[in-house]
Amino acid sequence: MNEIDRLRAEINQIDEELFKLFFRRLELASQIGRLKRTQGLPLTDEAREEEVRNRWRKLAAHYGIPETLADNLLNTIFSVSKMRELNPSEKRRVVLVGYGGMSRSLASLFKLAKHEVVITGRNLEKSEKLAKEFNLAYMPISQALQWGEIIILALPLEGILSYETSRFLYLAKGKTVMDILSSKASSFSRLEKTSEEIGFRFVSTHPLFGPYLNPVGEKIVLIRSSTSGDMEEISEFWRGVGLTVLTTDVETHEKLMAVIQVLPHFFMLGLSSSLDALSKELAVDYTQFQTTNFKEIFKIINRVRDLDRVVKEIQSSNPYARLARKVGLGELNTLYSTLEKEKK
Repeated sequence: MNEIDRLRAEINQIDEELFKLFFRRLELASQIGRLKRTQGLPLTDEAREEEVRNRWRKLAAHYGIPETLADNLLNTIFSVSKMRELNPSEKRRVVLVGYGGMSRSLASLFKLAKHEVVITGRNLEKSEKLAKEFNLAYMPISQALQWGEIIILALPLEGILSYETSRFLYLAKGKTVMDILSSKASSFSRLEKTSEEIGFRFVSTHPLFGPYLNPVGEKIVLIRSSTSGDMEEISEFWRGVGLTVLTTDVETHEKLMAVIQVLPHFFMLGLSSSLDALSKELAVDYTQFQTTNFKEIFKIINRVRDLDRVVKEIQSSNPYARLARKVGLGELNTLYSTLEKEKK
């Protein structure tokens, strides 16, 4: 055996030891997860994660390991650990109405938690395509709503308010219905009134994450309606699939979204077009000359671009959007004036 082969053989042995240690770490995380469930604690402990992250960074610096490698590896470990902790006490029959990005994200989450899930929508071919991706079932809307006990309307605003949706909601009588819209101003009161008329239980939700797979450990907002009843059962359902549950009312939710969605999206849209306009004005190509911070900002810009329809919907439907944009422009003008004065 030459020296290269000997070193590669040693690497193989180390790799096996690493996997043994990873497995042991995941087993310990699973034990902690079971204890959390018995004590009613959330799956994600942000303070503990930050403590571990800081310790890993110190260890990386001590052993000369790039910090980015440590961070990326730890992110994966956190995610897989949370997935292994999922084990809801009660399996539910969940219907996802819709087949877009958020429906796909929720489907992956419910699949991990081993709930029974059916995908449905106006286009049965699209429902079938999403269902087959996760080896789930699909049905026509009327059949799915009669089968399910939890109905999630993973639809855009126009879909929620459409005649097609309202025509089928009578089949949800006696069941739980939830929407996942980012803005509730145009939909909440209508769905609440419909729930009172038909007799289904309505709880409005807002997942605080984008359309990516297995969003274990993320947060979801629950908003009570006049027909919600005991919210603990619904909170437990979402905690059981690995999400941290927050609760608020409609007005507070819209104000919060004006701060954390409307204003940042407004700036990101403006920054995106400004980058294109300025680089054209200066006749330069900035794509090959990006700082670390700029690369992170540019990733966010691209995510906002990819969600253009949703972003524009939030800008138009949030009742505090105009105020948010006005305040944002005011602060930019103040900053501009301050910098111009300092230059002089």
